[in-house]
Amino acid sequence: MNKHVVIQRKGRTGRSWALALGLVSAGVIVAAVQVMSGGEGARQSVDAVSSAASATAASGDDGTRTHVGTEADGRFAQGNGDLLMSPELIKRFEYHLAAIGERTVPQIREAILNDLRRSLNAKGLSEATRLLDKYLQFKTALASVQAGQSSDGSAAALAHSFQVIRDLRAQYFDAAEIAALFAQGDEYEDYMVRKMSILQDKSLTEAQRREALASLAGQLSPAARADVEQPLLHLTLSERVEQARREGATAAQIREIRTEMVGADATRRLEALDREEADWQDRIQQYKAAKASDPARAEQLKNQLFSPNEQLRLSAYE
Repeated sequence: MNKHVVIQRKGRTGRSWALALGLVSAGVIVAAVQVMSGGEGARQSVDAVSSAASATAASGDDGTRTHVGTEADGRFAQGNGDLLMSPELIKRFEYHLAAIGERTVPQIREAILNDLRRSLNAKGLSEATRLLDKYLQFKTALASVQAGQSSDGSAAALAHSFQVIRDLRAQYFDAAEIAALFAQGDEYEDYMVRKMSILQDKSLTEAQRREALASLAGQLSPAARADVEQPLLHLTLSERVEQARREGATAAQIREIRTEMVGADATRRLEALDREEADWQDRIQQYKAAKASDPARAEQLKNQLFSPNEQLRLSAYE
């Protein structure tokens, strides 16, 4: 199973939740929010859409493929169990929501609450639960707003998309909550719009474009600058690892390269993804070999080796 991974140093706010704010299986979330408010029809609609994963412990490894070998993103609790309201809380919500496709959203919501209970006192848990439910309601509404929207790939279109998100978000969160939970992400999004505008400005010479981009990056806060640098770090790491593998590097040498660039925790996560990818490819090869020699057996093997959700992706390899 191929995955794009943004390596995150511990303590830094990731971007996985920000740019794709309205894209986390919104149709499933619609049904989940209906279930929270009750109603038999709503329960049936969730049954119809079902299957999304719930991650549980802070270790993240609960047996669902999405979270194997990972650690949950986001530090959201203070030492005494009070809620620390920051972008880290949204990161934790999105860490769990990324598992959509393996279990239902109500299960994911419960997994988030179980996760929160481990770190928060009663007051903190109550506040975090309130924010979680508002976040799910916001994403449900956002799915409706974004349905049918198209983009021409311009900076203006991207800016409009972000503004739609912010206008809708203001209906669910007050100014203090937005500042605490989303301001850092908004800064990054503004940067992306301005960067795209510079890149698309055909009146600039190459030298002027480089100067404008450098000036723009210099205006970022340290936290936002880290967000900009992380994807670049991942690309550089990927290139180094691929080159080392072509040159015959051992697993220990690959581990050394990764540890040097992103640290031990991220290296363990990448190695877990390597194992997951190897397992996925091995199962595909077993299935393809059976299909070539015994089609009837292959269909049986398909159901043994792959979950219903995985079988949807399997068609790309057939």
